[in-house]
This record gives sequence, C-alpha cells and structure tokens, in this order.
Amino acid sequence: MSINSRNKLTDAELLLLIQENKRDAFEQIYNRYWSKLYVAAYKILRDRQASQDAVQEVLVKLWLKRKENDIVNLNSYLHNAVRFQVFNQIRNGKVRTALFEEIAELSVVNDAEHRLLSIDFNRKLEGSIIQLPEKCRKIFLLSRMEQLSTKEIAQRLALSPKTVENQLTIALRRVRISFGKVLLLLMLLLFIY
Repeated sequence: MSINSRNKLTDAELLLLIQENKRDAFEQIYNRYWSKLYVAAYKILRDRQASQDAVQEVLVKLWLKRKENDIVNLNSYLHNAVRFQVFNQIRNGKVRTALFEEIAELSVVNDAEHRLLSIDFNRKLEGSIIQLPEKCRKIFLLSRMEQLSTKEIAQRLALSPKTVENQLTIALRRVRISFGKVLLLLMLLLFIY
C-alpha cells in the first residue's frame, strides 16, 4: 500500500500498520500531527527548539514503543504526551529562562492577591479531589499529601504497584482536566515565588 493510499486511513489503521513495522504509516502519522503538536508545545514554551524537541521526543517514543501501544485515540494520546513532555522540560529546567522572566513581568501580584489565588487554588483542588472515585482519591491523597511512594501505597492498600500507578494516572488526568490552563499558570506562578 502506498503512502498516498494511506492518506485516507484512520489513525487506528495507521497504528496497526506501525505495529507491523510499516515506516510509511509512521511517516503519515508524523506528517499528520507534527505541526499541530509543535503549535501546542510552542504555545506553552515560546521556544522553537524546545518545542521541536518535545514533539520529536514524543514521536520517537511512539515509534520505539509501537509494538506495545494500546492507544485508543491517537490525537488525544499525542497531545497529552506532548503536554507531559513540555511539563517535564519546564520541571527539569530545560526551557530558556526568558520564559520565566516573561511570566515574572506579567505576574506583578501583591501579597493579598497571592493569598486569594492560593485560597482559590486550594478550593478548586479540594473540589477536584472530592470528585475522584474513592479508591482513586485515597491513592492520590497518599501520594500527594503524605508523600508516599507507589510501592508504599501498594503495600498499605494491598494493591499491586501497577494498580496504584494506573489510579494515580487517572487521578492526575482528572485533576488536570478540571484545572485546565489555570493549573499551568498557577504552577508557573508558584515556581516563581
């Protein structure tokens, strides 16, 4: 099957083909998503090279782990993976410091405003946590509030570490969705202060 005929294939069909080591199927995914993913990364990072690196990292991992992928929605998977990669770059300090300088200039916040933001943030976080399923909420609280490792949580709750990891992923995804862009802004503001 040629690349041109694969232009009409769905993401699910392309994923099946890359599991069969079909490089032209991967090339089609790459061409279909690269610019969208780059724009998404650039909106946050405001750095061309860092944005390109984030997208490349995600796409390379997609190819390297093609045999083990169980992706249901490729578009969502890739966008979430790029967002995660961007946050990793920010957390690891791989982003140019100008990004933080720009944010610092934009965030002239006095103490009263900072306290109000903090109170609002905590309320929103508590609301998000309350909406989690019971098991998910318990694992999230043990991880984030009591700072327990995945292994410690698994032992305490008599669960497998993989179950704990899955539940944490679910919890973090739901909390992240409920916060949306507010979470990123608050994380960056808190990092500055």
